[in-house]
Amino acid sequence: MAQADDILDRISAIAGEWKLANLRPQIIACRELMQRHNGIDVAVFGRFKAGKSSFLNHLAGRAVLPIGVVPLTAVITRLRFGETDRAQVRFLNGTTETIPPGDIGLYVGENENPNNQKQVAAVEVELPELKLFAPLQFVDTPGLGSAFAHNTEVALNWLPKVGAALVAVSSDAPLSERDLELLGELRRHTPKIVLLLTKADLLTEPQRAEVMEFVATQLRQKCNGELPVFFYSVKPELAAMKSALLAKLLQPLLQHRTEAGQQILRHKLAALRNQTLDYLRVALAAATQAESARQALCERLDEERRQFGLFREEVQVLAREWSAKALNESLERLQPVQRALQAKVTNELQAQFVQWQLRLPRLLEAWRELLQLFLARELSAVSHEQRPLFCEPAQKAGAHFARTVRAFQDRLAGHVKAALDVSLSPREFNLEVREPSAPPVDVAFAFDAAFSLVGWLIPLTWFRSPIERNLLRKARYEVEKHLSRLAADWRDRVGVVITELRQQTEDAARNELEVLEQMLAQTASQAPRLCEQIAELEKMPVA
Repeated sequence: MAQADDILDRISAIAGEWKLANLRPQIIACRELMQRHNGIDVAVFGRFKAGKSSFLNHLAGRAVLPIGVVPLTAVITRLRFGETDRAQVRFLNGTTETIPPGDIGLYVGENENPNNQKQVAAVEVELPELKLFAPLQFVDTPGLGSAFAHNTEVALNWLPKVGAALVAVSSDAPLSERDLELLGELRRHTPKIVLLLTKADLLTEPQRAEVMEFVATQLRQKCNGELPVFFYSVKPELAAMKSALLAKLLQPLLQHRTEAGQQILRHKLAALRNQTLDYLRVALAAATQAESARQALCERLDEERRQFGLFREEVQVLAREWSAKALNESLERLQPVQRALQAKVTNELQAQFVQWQLRLPRLLEAWRELLQLFLARELSAVSHEQRPLFCEPAQKAGAHFARTVRAFQDRLAGHVKAALDVSLSPREFNLEVREPSAPPVDVAFAFDAAFSLVGWLIPLTWFRSPIERNLLRKARYEVEKHLSRLAADWRDRVGVVITELRQQTEDAARNELEVLEQMLAQTASQAPRLCEQIAELEKMPVA
């Protein structure tokens, strides 16, 4: 699109003239796409454990991205071809650092970089093995909704920058509501979307056919259309799946990357142009229609402004409800884990009791040491393995908040339609779901000090059986207590995230109201200028 630069410059100028600052992310995304010179970002999205990193490692033919480490620090990782192995860390302050590719996990992993304490903006990796795909870039995102978690403008505006999108969904848990919401959000930013059903080896051939039919039905019913769907597995016996993906998706994308890049750019420019037109049409209608129509909308917006406190109270109630659910739901769903750990610690202690021929004080010390090591080891594993469970309330709260804000925006659009007969397309609204870092596992328990002091006087041969039974009972209690404490620590951290989501929801609703109020303030003297710019935008060759 030879005129793309001029078109974008003009849309940007119009948006700046009318102070449409909320369009800036899309403007930046379009400009960066034009500067990429046939390079297309193929971004891989997906829930935690959807197999995103495993897929990219398999595609590259080597283990580059950490597996089993949850990259939830809002660190975007780009992989592309390079003549030699090279990895570069870009920090939020603009500095860079070259690192060995093997050290990537130190910057993108939650364990080594909790809550992005190292202030990493992105990690860029170059590998000779990716020569087949040059100049495509593959982007590993930190997880569903988490790609925008750090507080820089680049991250907040990253979703509009997506070129082609691969949405990874585990074959044994296809298409959650969050997956469908993500597909809907991506449709606003790119026409190139593919659904990747990973871990296909978990299913038999008949099961894959059943899943494919289910997915196709869901896409038709809830996404108003169909998307390319591919099964994928990293297992050698299913290598044909990788070959099919290369032949049907990546190789055509490479061969026609210029056309694909232009299609993606046209899609983004059209969305940007249409959003700009929406606002200008509202401004023109307010400036030229009868005062009664303008006054009617003004009154409705004034009422929304007066009632905004109720909106804030609504989202605050939602935040409190989801925060309260975080602990109760976790404890309830952790019951099988608790019973398994209690059985495991019982077995380990019973095995040791046979070997421990100790006086009572030493027996208590040995019991305490074993239990402390057991709890530290097992609770750390639970914290890691059950992370999706602990973080689920934040994801659900985010989806609930998103629906709330969209309902508010729809109501405003209804006011505009009723008063000025101008239709508004759905606004873009992407919540920053910052999944929290894991809390530290803190093991602390006490035993009766007086009992320990007089233990030297107690003939253990007389009381060994009741003492061991008591120690087993207390060990099971300590498992329950520390598991509850871990869940409570997660609840506190998830609560902070939910509070952040609540604030974003309030800000998004307030911003939409303020933009419409600003457009409503335009006067008849500005009508010629608005008409001129609307006509100019309508004629732009972006479709």
